[in-house]
Parts: sequence; structure tokens; C-alpha cells
Amino acid sequence: MKKKYLICLMIGLLTGYGMLPELKAHEFKAIHKYYVDSNNGNDDQSGQSEKQAWKSLAKVNAQTFSPGDRIFFKRGGQWEGQLLPQGSGTKTQPIVFTVYGKGALPVIAAKGKFKDAVLLKNLSNIALEYFDISNLDTLVKQQKTGPAGVRVLAENIGTIGNIRLSNLYIHDINGDNKKGSNEGNGIFWDCQGPMPSNIENLLIENCKLLRVDRNGIRGNGTFGFRTNWFPNKNLIIRGCTLEDIGGDGIVVKAFDGSVVEHNKLFYIRTRAKDNAVGIWPHSSDNTLIQYNEVAYTKNQDWSNDGQSFDIDGNCTNTIIQNNYSHDNEGGFMLVISDAINAKSKMTTNSIIRNNLSVNDGNKRKRLFNFALVTDSTYISGNHFYNESADSVKMELIDIEHGVPKNVVFESNTFHYSGTSLGIFNKSAKQYGALKWIGNTFKGNILGKEKLLNLSEATTKYQKNGNKYPWNFLKEMEKKKKE
Repeated sequence: MKKKYLICLMIGLLTGYGMLPELKAHEFKAIHKYYVDSNNGNDDQSGQSEKQAWKSLAKVNAQTFSPGDRIFFKRGGQWEGQLLPQGSGTKTQPIVFTVYGKGALPVIAAKGKFKDAVLLKNLSNIALEYFDISNLDTLVKQQKTGPAGVRVLAENIGTIGNIRLSNLYIHDINGDNKKGSNEGNGIFWDCQGPMPSNIENLLIENCKLLRVDRNGIRGNGTFGFRTNWFPNKNLIIRGCTLEDIGGDGIVVKAFDGSVVEHNKLFYIRTRAKDNAVGIWPHSSDNTLIQYNEVAYTKNQDWSNDGQSFDIDGNCTNTIIQNNYSHDNEGGFMLVISDAINAKSKMTTNSIIRNNLSVNDGNKRKRLFNFALVTDSTYISGNHFYNESADSVKMELIDIEHGVPKNVVFESNTFHYSGTSLGIFNKSAKQYGALKWIGNTFKGNILGKEKLLNLSEATTKYQKNGNKYPWNFLKEMEKKKKE
């Protein structure tokens, strides 16, 4: 009793002198650890030690967890069904779902029996890490329910936040590949009304996504229209690897303030027949996309898209910089607006700089695509290189369905060698929107005389030494000399 009194007195004194923040009563609750073992657990046990581990997802889902709780799933364990956690943490005491033991990641396989293998509904201050997650229904070719590996849902609640998804292996989700349908997703943020609801501070890091139809990582845009603008805030997608994705790779949807960096995306749009791109924002402001590698995005049917990057409709203040893009069949970049009206404003203030593009666009035969009317796009310091052995004749700057406003190309290098040929073949009216300052054109490039507002570079282009992504160009040039 005396010891308890002294502890309380000490906390009171420290709080009074400003050395500790003021604490609420519920923050003194004991932090519990729970263990789940699919092989040796028993739901009749306490779950509070490895020897007293629970067994089933049903038992976990029935528990409402408290701030600071840790829920440990045993490595090597396998669970069929859905993880549906209850209870939110606090900023200082998040609830964490993680692992213990040795061996393979714990498996959660929905097998098409649930829409989502993991559903985080109206939860805040929660983390999910080190799980193997799938949602493959072997009885159908495509699930028409909009299946997901992990869904973060804010429904009729206002704001939820501080959610971390890390070190997850999400794979084999056979959703519908048709855009606008109940598409499948690896990781999906979902905001629903009627009360405007959003997500703040969503971190997705070091995850691997493989064989997902249709989308790797994306969300919906319920509150992304400008007439009903209640965007999500503060998204980070970092250090993830996405491979063999049926449609879109990473889509930043309805966010204000996003960073997408240090990700690797290979073989995107492998099965979709409609528009899909490696990484792109839509209905989002203040997006930074940097230090990513995007390669082998498909465009096998001469359709739109198939690029590594896209700055899409209803976006403002997007920066795409220091990325390595190569062998993307649809091209390097799309800049586009949607229908421009009260709901969707013109795409404006876009910066595309210091990127390395190698052999992009060989299938669709275009490098850049400007579509509809956009405003203020600044493109600088990029190196566009093509050494394809194929006899490629590529439109370098394709302009369609409208003329963009205020486009500046400055200090870029266009280098086409071997049998590849870069061409400028649009009209004077279309090229009138483009201003060219100090760019370098090397090798097999035709039609420069059609460009207006053009001045050649007078100094050698600097490739920034060993910095990303120029280290890839340095290695490529070294191999050519060997």
C-alpha cells in the first residue's frame, strides 16, 4: 500500500512540475500481451502467455483490446478466415498485432469466404506487422465482391488515424480486373458516409505484394470531389515491392499530403485491358513520388496507359522526382485532367524532375502523353534514353484531346541510339504550349524543327554522379564500354 502511494505521489509531483504530460485515468491500465497459436492453442485459456495461447481468429475477434496491448501470432501458424480486430489504441500506446517464435510468417487466408482477409474498421492507433495474407477463391476465376488483403475502413465516423501496416506479404487475390467494378486490392483504404469520414497518418512500409488482381495499393475517392472535399491526410508508402499486379500498382487517392518512396514495382497491368499505370495520384494534393523503380508495366493491346507514372485528374502540387523507370511498354509519363467542373478541377502545378527513363514506351510508341487540358507542368533534369534493338519509331511528346497550358521542358536529355527513333510529329498549335530551355537531343531524333520556343543546351548535362537514379545510367554506360 505504501509503495503504491509513493508511486502515485511521484507521478503527481512530476506532472505538477511539467516533467510528465498530464495523464488520464484510462492511460494507467495495464498493458496486456496476448498469444495465438493455431496448432497448440486453446480458446478456453487466458491467452496471456505462450503456454496459455488462444487458438482461433474467432477468439481474437471477440476480444476488445485496450491501448498498449500486444497480440502475438505464432510463426508457422495458419488461420483460415478473417482477422477483425476490436478496440483502438492511443498515440502513445498503439495496439500492435505482431508475431513470436521462429519460422514462416503466420498465415491468414480468407479463401474468398470473406471480402477482406484483414479488416481494420473505424480503428485508430493500431499496427499490423509480419503477416502472410491472401484471399484466393479457387472456385471462381474472379471474385466479384471487391476482395482485399487488408482494408482500412473509416465508415460514418469522422476521422480515424495513426495506422501502420508493415512487413506484410500480401498475395494471390483474384478480384475483378475491370476498372470501375468491384476490383480486387492488396491494400485498400475505404472511406464511407453518410458522415464525411477520412484517415489521417497512414503508413504502409516494407510490404511485398504479389499476384494481386486488380490493384496493389490504393483507396477510394468518396470524399475526393471538390464539392464534397474531406480528404485523407498524411500517407507514406515506403520500401514496398509490388510484382505481377493485374491493374494499377500504387494509386494515391483522395489524399492531401503523400510520400511514395523507395518502392519497386515490376510487371504492372499484367491482366487488365483498361487504363492502368505503375504509380499515380488522383484527386489528391501535395503528393511527392521519389526514389522508386518502376519496370515492365504492360501495354500489349495498344490501349491507353501502361506508363510508369501518371499525374491524373483533380490533382494539385504533384512532384515526381529521382525515379528509375525502364522497359514500361506504355511510356514514361501521363499528365491528364478529368472533366473540369465544380467536382473536379484542372490538374495543375506538376513537377517532373531528375528521373531516368530507359527504353520506355516501346510497345505503345510514345514517351510522354498529355491528355485534355492541364496547367503548369515543369519537366527538368530528366534523362530519356532508348537503346532498343527493335526498330521503334516513338512519338516523344504525344498531345491529345486538348492542348495543355504552360509546359516547360528544361535541361533534359533525349538520347535515342541503335535502331530506335524518337520523333516530334504533332501540330504547331499543340507544340505552341511547350517551352524548351537548354535541352539536349542526341542520336536518332527527328522533327525538332517542328518545336517552337526551342533553344539547344550549351553545356554538358550533369548526371549527378552516383546518386539515385543516375547510378543505374553509370552502370549501363560502363557495360557498353566493356
